[in-house]
Amino acid sequence: MVSNCQDGYIEAFYKYHKLEKYFDDYENPGRTGLSKGENIQLIIDRNNLSAPVYVGDTEGDRKAAVYAGIPFVYAQYGFGQVSGYDEVIESFDELVKLF
Repeated sequence: MVSNCQDGYIEAFYKYHKLEKYFDDYENPGRTGLSKGENIQLIIDRNNLSAPVYVGDTEGDRKAAVYAGIPFVYAQYGFGQVSGYDEVIESFDELVKLF
């Protein structure tokens, strides 16, 4: 998971929703001081990912994926609008069908 949040937010989110077991790594500018695209690249490098994608719902998410050089999956059910995408999903469960 890569977010624009402050340090401690992702950890609190995982704990509150009991999601820790579903995520191997995360990053945010509160920990690194880097942009979302740079943090995506950190996650890719740290985990030796060979075919990552980024799922998001804003133009900023799309730009971060472009910066990191990876495909962008637009979560159309989210909060924002985007100018382009590689794939689109209209509900979370559609993500599993893509991969």
